[in-house]
Amino acid sequence: MNTMTSLRSFLRQLDLATLDLFMLVCETGSIARAAERGSIATSALSRRIAELERAIGAPLLERHARGVRATFLGQQLAGHAADIIFEVERLRSGLDEFARGVRGRVRLAASASAVEQFLPGDLAVFARAHPEIRIDLSQHSSQAVAHAVFSREVDLGICGESEHVMRLQSRPYRTEQLVLVTPLDHPLAEMEHIAYAAALDYEQIGVRGSSTVQVNLSRVAREAGRVLRQRVEVDSLSALCRMIECGMGIGVMAQGAFDALGDRRLHAAALIDDWALRAINLYATDFAALPTPARRLAEALSGGHG
Repeated sequence: MNTMTSLRSFLRQLDLATLDLFMLVCETGSIARAAERGSIATSALSRRIAELERAIGAPLLERHARGVRATFLGQQLAGHAADIIFEVERLRSGLDEFARGVRGRVRLAASASAVEQFLPGDLAVFARAHPEIRIDLSQHSSQAVAHAVFSREVDLGICGESEHVMRLQSRPYRTEQLVLVTPLDHPLAEMEHIAYAAALDYEQIGVRGSSTVQVNLSRVAREAGRVLRQRVEVDSLSALCRMIECGMGIGVMAQGAFDALGDRRLHAAALIDDWALRAINLYATDFAALPTPARRLAEALSGGHG
């Protein structure tokens, strides 16, 4: 029997409903409770588990004083079953969207800087041109964006250049200018352009997950023989501005994000350091192999922005 014939024979012995019920047994630790939750007779569920064990060729459950627990093989099966049920749910959701007129889906991961500067407007333009394509956008650090693309959790990623994206294919997306943000009454608030080293005398506010920016800030401090004085870390650029406004420190962010937040009680001075003018790129494992909806989005986003 060749491999494909063997696979087909195995598939015909499996039952998605039985896999779902087996997961219920593992979750509840009881065939009776699983049967109740699965709206099936206990005897019928026991029969299904026995048939599944015959198909697998080994025991999947072992009895103990308070019910049942999965054997080692049963634990392995439960893990794989969870993946299968998840994919079936994705299939069901996709078919439902198709029936409602949605003809494709793109999974996109992007850094906070890209999300808070450029993406809302660019995605709005794309959505108007392609109402049949759904976009699932998630926001992460640059490192997490790269990981999501590598592991194929997403189709496309958008973030700044770093060592984490070196093995990915890239296309230019945008360029951002980093600025030093201070309160209006801060000693540096009169500066329009500034080197980051001049900020090291003051308390800083950091952005959690902003790994590439943080590396550069730490490097400047190290080269100057100084300690980076970051007393607070926040999760968003809007929180960064609020902390600065309240006098907790100063911080670095992109000019476009600062402008988008529209906060006139703060001052932004352009950083003149060579790392402060950054390319933001679009990343994929293989642009040529992308599904059609993702390929269309990639073409739209890398279509010659300034």
